[in-house]
Amino acid sequence: MHYAVGDKVVHARFGPGRIARVEEQEMGDGPRGYYIIEMVAHRLTVRVPVLNADDVDVRPAMSPATAPEVIEALRSRPRELPADPKERQELVEAKVRTGAVMELVGVVRDLAWHGARGRLNRNDSGSLKQGRELLAAEMALVSGGNMAELNKLITATLEAAVRGAGS
Repeated sequence: MHYAVGDKVVHARFGPGRIARVEEQEMGDGPRGYYIIEMVAHRLTVRVPVLNADDVDVRPAMSPATAPEVIEALRSRPRELPADPKERQELVEAKVRTGAVMELVGVVRDLAWHGARGRLNRNDSGSLKQGRELLAAEMALVSGGNMAELNKLITATLEAAVRGAGS
């Protein structure tokens, strides 16, 4: 997929950002184009070869219309996670690596519910925190909202869903 300056994208490893510019660099076999992506959550700029953008897991950011679906999915019943920590971590990492926003939402929801039962280890806690931050950053990017406020919304939504299920 080709992107233009100003497009909102998500890099599977670095998170959401905006295409700031497209540069050409002369290489031994001719010029190569690079997307210069300014990441939202970090003071970081990432260079991605235009020809390899799909291969390095760059995808368009979710549409603003997807935000209500994200909140609804956070409220929904979780999927049971494996009891074995290693197996659980592999599953979580595989889902996050897909780069799909709804997979990330599922990971965040499922880990939050798992944690409500007192079953999060250090890796799980880190994955949950990172997932919430990535989700908040992507929602902030597409809505123009504040990342900290969206992180609070995500946390409050998860807490309310867990409390509501316990009553």
